[in-house]
Amino acid sequence: MQPLAGLRGVDLADEKGELCGRVLADLGAEIIRVEPPGGAPSRRLPPFADDDETSLYFAIRNAGKRSAVIDVTTEKGRERLHGLLADADFFIESFAPGTLAELQLAPEDLIARHPGLIVVSISDFGQTGPYREYVGTDMVGFAMGGLMHRAGRIEKPPLVAPGSLAYDATGVAAAFGALSAFWKRLRTGRGQHIDASVFEAIANLSDWSLPNYSINPGVGPRAGAGIYTLYRCADGFVRMIILPRHHWIKLLDWVGHPEELMDPSYEEFVGRLVAMDKIVPVLEAFFRDKKKIDIAVQAQELGIPATPLLLPAEVLENPHTVGRGTFMPLPVGGGYEAQVPSGFYTVEGVRAGPTCGPPEVGELGDGGFSDGGVERRQIEALLAKAAGADGDGHPFRGLRVMDFGVGAVGVEIGRLFAEYGAEVIKIETREAPDFIRVIMSSYMNASFASSSRSKQSFGVNVKTAKGLELVYKLAAVSDVAIENNGAGVMERIGLDPASLRKHCPHLVSVSSQMVGNYGPWRGWVGYGPNTHPVSGLQHLWNYPEDEDSPAGSTNIYPDHFVGRVGALGVVAGLIQQRRSDEPSHFDVAQFEAAIGLLGDILAKESLSPGSVHPQGNQSLRGVPWSCYRCEGEDEWCVINVRSDEEWQRLSTLLGDPDWATPEMDTLAGRRKHEAELDRHIGEWTATRDPRTVMETLQAERIPCGIVAHPGHHIGDPQLAHRNYPKVVDQQDLTSMLLEGPAFLGSDLPEVIVTQAPRLGEHTREIAKRLLDLDEAEIESLIAEGILEDPPTEYSPGSR
Repeated sequence: MQPLAGLRGVDLADEKGELCGRVLADLGAEIIRVEPPGGAPSRRLPPFADDDETSLYFAIRNAGKRSAVIDVTTEKGRERLHGLLADADFFIESFAPGTLAELQLAPEDLIARHPGLIVVSISDFGQTGPYREYVGTDMVGFAMGGLMHRAGRIEKPPLVAPGSLAYDATGVAAAFGALSAFWKRLRTGRGQHIDASVFEAIANLSDWSLPNYSINPGVGPRAGAGIYTLYRCADGFVRMIILPRHHWIKLLDWVGHPEELMDPSYEEFVGRLVAMDKIVPVLEAFFRDKKKIDIAVQAQELGIPATPLLLPAEVLENPHTVGRGTFMPLPVGGGYEAQVPSGFYTVEGVRAGPTCGPPEVGELGDGGFSDGGVERRQIEALLAKAAGADGDGHPFRGLRVMDFGVGAVGVEIGRLFAEYGAEVIKIETREAPDFIRVIMSSYMNASFASSSRSKQSFGVNVKTAKGLELVYKLAAVSDVAIENNGAGVMERIGLDPASLRKHCPHLVSVSSQMVGNYGPWRGWVGYGPNTHPVSGLQHLWNYPEDEDSPAGSTNIYPDHFVGRVGALGVVAGLIQQRRSDEPSHFDVAQFEAAIGLLGDILAKESLSPGSVHPQGNQSLRGVPWSCYRCEGEDEWCVINVRSDEEWQRLSTLLGDPDWATPEMDTLAGRRKHEAELDRHIGEWTATRDPRTVMETLQAERIPCGIVAHPGHHIGDPQLAHRNYPKVVDQQDLTSMLLEGPAFLGSDLPEVIVTQAPRLGEHTREIAKRLLDLDEAEIESLIAEGILEDPPTEYSPGSR
């Protein structure tokens, strides 16, 4: 099933955001990759196949596209581009802000000439603001966005994630923006300009750091794996995350109640947290003669969240990835065929991923888009009906979403729809509340408030027959259902897609579980950090000298990222439903989302077994390329030099020191002296605060950024200029700051940001307005415990 069949896009994005067009192609859109004569620069980006020429970076992000060579710097080339845009729905680009205007292709002019066109601009810091002219890299985006400062060990520099997480995650956010704009176009007929910022997209993934800091200022030190402990075993490591008491009790039963673990204070998470130095050795002694997958299997049988730390070769081939078809053979160019991730989605039980490898340069010749068949004619018929009516301008106004989400994944999908106008109803009960709602032993906290902003809460016990029937009635007047409960939970309750479609035949739904809802490990439970070991991320997110001692990160990635993947899928499903009147269900496995952003690295491993290892902050892209200590307590910056010219500018800025020898004028020379270079640069940055370093280097157009934490974000001039922090007066808390959007739109109003609801706050209103219940019926159902009013005091219920 290809939900976006019939849609067309022209893709000029290079390096940053190339995944935007790829995911649209995965979902069925026809994407033409426009390249300059000689091919796109990203065709020369590492990692490479064994010939050191075939770019796996390009291959992974351009699989499923076709290629046209156009020189947009010439009049003839621009007219050829306009010919393609005349038949396109999307134009994706990642030039530096202002470049399109210099090329006589300014977004407003493109939309004037092609009125329905959605122009998607992906840049490091956005099209406006004081950082507009700043130059970036993936590492700069990752550092500035706030994910880097919590990764790595306190005694070492903060650690960038492997791959190109910042640029790829922004590509997915931009794709969601593109489809949201297209959904609005179906109503208004108008195109618009989507302005996606890497800085803001990654800040959105930083684990609620801004709202929490705005209430309780403070930045904790890097702590490696932190509370997400990795235990050494016979053949490596296993991660177990023991949060609730009942998991601890099951663990004690398993390991035989050793005396050292019988302290009553250990029954509470805080008691265990302060005694990890005593607990870890006991458990590691128990695991010493056991293998990591065996430990995880046995722990999961007990309901304990545990996952094995897999090496790249083990990620490519283990019972679960093989059973799910997580990887597929794909031509990647140069005569090579690699194992690559088979896609972020399963749609109606069928993988939605690349249908072919990356294109040969200019393979289209002078051709253009295909006929598009019946699907294109369906799209054109829908566009012909666009009436121009706009309402309040929010693209999802009129949609109703049932949000069964918990934690971060599902609730973040719901948040994105609520921000853009959908009526999002969080379905919950105090008998088994969302664990993020009650994680602070109350019914409201900053993290919950962020992800459940702008929603309504319907308190209902779905484990009762009457409660279930009420939800079925709600489904009959809804459009979307979201859930990320344990595998099989919704089916056992009777709220799986098949059951809900009996009441809402047009329903679009999305599920997300840690390791997916099918495959040998289907029933495994876990949190975001449980995906790090099983996806290969944990092993690769490390310092090269510490390969046998995992560094870790306390980021709960990929939870928030999966929220964006899920939201993108839902909009694709809505477009398909509008086009063909067919429902759709999307399955997004969280560990596969992490694997998807390691695709080029794992493809390299499949071609050259044993070749992939942790790279730390180093990069094949250039030297120097690292993280440097700055003035202040645990303050850091990143500096990336991509060319000899940038090195010359940096050397001049540093005063042309004696240690900057002529040998360093070449990449080979700088790589030979990399450690020495890093030491000298670190001595220079150590006497300056990170903002001064960033502003000084950016003035010379050298990629540099602050390793930002929420204390930086709260006063950042670029975020302030773009109105990113959103002030909300949150009931049961205080006035606080919430994250803004990852993109702005020329025809999108300000996102809707209102306070998160109390549990059951809207139960009575929803029961009356949508379920046609009268006051007496509502009172009776509340008395029976079927419906729920907001609780008057905190009670942990039956968790």
